[in-house]
Amino acid sequence: MTTPQTIYLVAVAMYVVLFLMFCRFFLWKRYSEGRYWRARPTLNQAGILALAEKKGKEVPFFSILVPARNEAQVIEKTVRHMLALNYPKTAYEIIVVTDEKEALEGARLRPIVVRETLAFMGGKIPQEARRTDVRVLTLGVLSEMALREYRTRDLRDHAWLTPLVLTQGDTWRCWDIIATLAGDLIAARGRLSIGRVFCLLRRAFPDCDDKEIARLYPNYLCLTLPVVAAFARMCGERDERLLRSVITFTTKANHRVTQDLLSSFTTLIAADLVTRLREMLSRGEGEEVALEIYAYCFPTTQDVLARVQQEIGLCCPVLKHTSVPFDYDGQYPGQLTGAAVPSTKGRALNYALARSVSDKTTICGFYDAESRPGRDVLLYVAHKKLTDSGTAIWQGPVFQVRNFYEMGPFSKIASLYQAIAHDWYLPVVFRRLPFAGGTNLYVDYDLLVELKGYDHQILTEDLELGTRAYLTTGAWPDYLPYASSEQTPPHFKSFFRQRLRWGTGHLQVLDKVRSSEGSAAGSAEVCKARKLRLLRQLALKGPVEWTFYQAVTLLPPVMLVLYLTGNADPSVLPSVYRMLLNVLSLVYVSFTFYAFYRYYAHIDRTGRPLTWYGNVGVAMVLKAMGRHPTAWTKTPRTRE
Repeated sequence: MTTPQTIYLVAVAMYVVLFLMFCRFFLWKRYSEGRYWRARPTLNQAGILALAEKKGKEVPFFSILVPARNEAQVIEKTVRHMLALNYPKTAYEIIVVTDEKEALEGARLRPIVVRETLAFMGGKIPQEARRTDVRVLTLGVLSEMALREYRTRDLRDHAWLTPLVLTQGDTWRCWDIIATLAGDLIAARGRLSIGRVFCLLRRAFPDCDDKEIARLYPNYLCLTLPVVAAFARMCGERDERLLRSVITFTTKANHRVTQDLLSSFTTLIAADLVTRLREMLSRGEGEEVALEIYAYCFPTTQDVLARVQQEIGLCCPVLKHTSVPFDYDGQYPGQLTGAAVPSTKGRALNYALARSVSDKTTICGFYDAESRPGRDVLLYVAHKKLTDSGTAIWQGPVFQVRNFYEMGPFSKIASLYQAIAHDWYLPVVFRRLPFAGGTNLYVDYDLLVELKGYDHQILTEDLELGTRAYLTTGAWPDYLPYASSEQTPPHFKSFFRQRLRWGTGHLQVLDKVRSSEGSAAGSAEVCKARKLRLLRQLALKGPVEWTFYQAVTLLPPVMLVLYLTGNADPSVLPSVYRMLLNVLSLVYVSFTFYAFYRYYAHIDRTGRPLTWYGNVGVAMVLKAMGRHPTAWTKTPRTRE
């Protein structure tokens, strides 16, 4: 047997071993479903109240904490979802924790952006650092003027310009659609897909089907095209090329005569918009309008929460909003230092735990700003608390697939397999590691007080909390069979940075456990045994597994290079076995599509493609390397 043949057989053996490791998924599935998912009791509010009365206890009171900095795009829907959870409304509260730095930064930037926008409208080119903000605010002002023109000329009687939102008088929603669509068209240089427009309109009109959306689609373009053309003219660009691109790719007008008619009509209206804008500036009215529009273009998380609180009024459950001072030191309970302190999630949570939690609180729940927990999750945790007082931490799975249609191919694959891991593998992890995540997590309030909150300097403050709880009190988390849907960073770079932060935080926790002195919760032998067990599992689930799986990803490209250079000879294996190996490869593809349909209910379908074959792109995988992070960074969101 030659060396190339030996190399090929070794590669085949490794491939078979990896396939057998993949088959473990189905063993984990059997375990998790039998132990948790199918074992969930049937719960309702009346049953929980009766159980509490039978046990002679109060119904557990929940404080749900949601840290949110720069989360204006997603926080409103999250809050409204949590207000509708299936639990006695007087027995839980929602605490949204924002950062004072966000409001201070917004107040600092407002006059700068408005001033530069007015200068740009007057013909001055904006600074490079502010160009994006100036564009957004300018498009917002132009959209407002286009709507004023619509209302002034009473175009509502024209059948070809009757969006539902305009006939119902909801001009804010219409303005938002026009401004957003104009910004997307300019960013895409006119080559915006119809699917993106449909996604925008589906979110604005969730009760409309695609036939109604198709009827609204041209109406909004009629209002958006003049805004795009007016902005291009103000930039000193030739708007003909941009308009031609928009008309060809977005309006799907391929006939030359139709293109010329639309272009001429749009150019005339755009010229009128620019003229009226200059007249407004000459009358000194520009700053007032720009300041009014700025609040809509660049809302802070605090602005959105204030509006939501005003709309819901005094109701139950109570919605609290607490803002972390810029100089809070991050400790529990902590103090103000007089100097700015770096913002982290753990710092924000410690501030809320020390100052905002109700006196009645029994259990604290933790969710990210874009979380959508299961409606019955509080009922389940309350049931467990009333029937099993020994458990103090419950960690549920997180299916990060909701923005699936807005992800790149790598993030799509990663999100599906992470959902599978949380669904089936996480219960297995709990047999060996006291894992606590940062979202869909519930912890006894008394335990949090005993632990003095989070370590705000650790990048993975959630994992550190779980390990510290085990070392100091022996607390071990239980699996919570109610999923929360969330987003995955849509692009590879942001995805990689998030995972890199998690990996670095894992190593920080490993170092902290290694240097810890133990605890007074047990004898020296017990403390030492806990520490050794924890170090072993953290190393196994961290550096050991990372090294192994990173090395495995190199196997296919290495074998391809060896094959192309003649250093791997497949002829040593009969053709029937080589064909069988190809069939095994199809198993992975089939399983990926199975995962897609398994978690389809958790996907935001407003971004779905217009054709069935738009989902075929889920079968691509990428890989890259980068530098590790040294500070906590926020995960980017996609608009909802």
